[in-house]
Amino acid sequence: MRELSLFPVAIALVLTISTQGVTSAQCPNRGTVVVEDVSNTQGKPYEAKEIRTTVTYSSDGAKQIVVTKAKLFRDGKGRVRVERYYDGTPHPPEEIPTDVTIFDNCGTFVNLRPGLKTAKLQNMASVPQVSERPCCEEIDLKNPPNPGPEGKFEELGHKFIGGIEVRGERTSYYTSAQSKLSGAPPIRVYEDWCSVLLDTPTGNYILNDNPKREIITVISDIRQVEPDPDLFEIPKDYKIVSAEKTNFWLHGKQIDR
Repeated sequence: MRELSLFPVAIALVLTISTQGVTSAQCPNRGTVVVEDVSNTQGKPYEAKEIRTTVTYSSDGAKQIVVTKAKLFRDGKGRVRVERYYDGTPHPPEEIPTDVTIFDNCGTFVNLRPGLKTAKLQNMASVPQVSERPCCEEIDLKNPPNPGPEGKFEELGHKFIGGIEVRGERTSYYTSAQSKLSGAPPIRVYEDWCSVLLDTPTGNYILNDNPKREIITVISDIRQVEPDPDLFEIPKDYKIVSAEKTNFWLHGKQIDR
């Protein structure tokens, strides 16, 4: 079970990388990369919608709700585009993306800010090979993940999202092994759903008890289509700006560059 970041990781790229003389044949194999809930699997293009709801509870029980909406794209080359819509409220408008992340599956990221018409290019430094395992695999029930004496793993089985079969798993952690046995509620919960067919995440639920916060990510409207290739290019009227170091995920592990 992979522990997921509590907040989206803003990273992006665009495939005008031909200007750097890089071809797909020259791209290093870094294993599975997950960019904003989209894996870099090749040969399985799709589009989908995502809604992430973050609920933060204050000490008096009051709730603050923030919603981030997104459109997800992955082409046959494993390139990723994520368009995000958020304004710190439960109902962000969807006319113009707040920002856009593009990953070329070769080591270059671009963060587009449509409001400013800027593009921040970031190159991913060479990193060790993490894993060749797929993003989504069936669990070996004879040898399931072991979260330790303070944790509990559950296989959640299968369900369908927009005609796509997905499988789920949940790992819960308690203050102690004794607390787990007593029936006390967990202090952390990580629930993940993913599609073996598309080899990509398809939603999750995260609970942290101190401070109490719930994050619910729902993916819907999955369509197995090849996205428009223009989606992976930097618009000609955008200004290239300097880049800072990049945070990204390699098969569930956060790397800071």
